[in-house]
Amino acid sequence: MEKDKKPIYYAFLGVIPYVGSSVASFSISEYLKDFFETLRYIPFTVGLSLLSSFLLTYYYFKSFLIEALAIVSVAPILIAYLNTRRFEALSVNVNEYYIEIIFKVPLKALNFESPTELFDYVYTKALKRIKPPYLFKLKALNNCGNLRVTVREGEGYIILRKRCGDISVEIKIYKDKDADLKVVMSY
Repeated sequence: MEKDKKPIYYAFLGVIPYVGSSVASFSISEYLKDFFETLRYIPFTVGLSLLSSFLLTYYYFKSFLIEALAIVSVAPILIAYLNTRRFEALSVNVNEYYIEIIFKVPLKALNFESPTELFDYVYTKALKRIKPPYLFKLKALNNCGNLRVTVREGEGYIILRKRCGDISVEIKIYKDKDADLKVVMSY
């Protein structure tokens, strides 16, 4: 998987005074669709925006210097968080025999060398959202089971399955770059 440079280009929008960090934060979070991945680019964006906003505010609006710099610093984090919340869809269905966790994972246009690499990417991205007590059972899945790949060209998706004891993980990857992760485990 090669390094994606598009978020870095979006981060340079921070040069625009006052609104640059907010616009860059929105663009990066819209592209990556993950809050924690977006946070890696926020310091660079905020730094650029603080510099340009400081220069403009210092020379023209000295009385609003602290307010402008505070807004430029805090707004990108809030915007990135609120924007990425739209993409989180986690549901837990409990039956008397098993627990089913269904999670929609937004993907961006990345190139993967193998289905195992794709499975690991989606699985680790989903593990960031799943909380205990399910998390500890799901972390053990990396060490066991083979990956089964089923291609359904008529329906337009690929199914990646992995089993480890009583835990079954199924990932459906659609053409529109979204993935559904379904975990089924017994009590």
